[in-house]
Amino acid sequence: MKRLQVAAAIILLLLPAAAIAHSPIKGLDNFYAGFLHPLFVPAHLLPILVLGFLFGQQGPARLQAAIIVFLVAVVGGLASTLLSPGWSVELVLLVGAAVTGVLVALSIPLPLATYVALAALLGLMVGIDSAQDDLSGRGRLAALLGTCVSAYLLLLYAMVFADFFTRREWQRIGLRIAGSWVAASAMLVLSLSLVG
Repeated sequence: MKRLQVAAAIILLLLPAAAIAHSPIKGLDNFYAGFLHPLFVPAHLLPILVLGFLFGQQGPARLQAAIIVFLVAVVGGLASTLLSPGWSVELVLLVGAAVTGVLVALSIPLPLATYVALAALLGLMVGIDSAQDDLSGRGRLAALLGTCVSAYLLLLYAMVFADFFTRREWQRIGLRIAGSWVAASAMLVLSLSLVG
């Protein structure tokens, strides 16, 4: 009987199933599925987190324009998925996360235009890569709205966290270490996506 159970388990594991990269989460409302999407996709989570770390490290008051540009870029990227879905920019996101992680690790102030350009690039790429191809109509709009809200809140929370931990030298060092870890994680995910 034990062999029969093992054989049945192996057969069930080998049955093909649909593999959709950006499918909504079953059992959740479309808005909440979109809201959780950036949290479950490493290529979205890493660049948003590390961009928030960078903004918090360099002073959010100085970078308000870049913060607003990020939101506008995410909205623009999400809107572009309504017109032409199906672009995959995961590699650009991972390279952007690695570069931004290195900038956090280096902790050097850069011109405001650099932060604005980085926010525009990463925000646009997160939006473009968040297409929900298997949804349509209001369900798709709800999922995209959830993704937009989640990406912006994730950026703001990471920024506030980083800003809070820039008060003492040992905290700034910890933040730089976190930036280097995000850069290393992005490079690992990038190498895995290139190999497989």
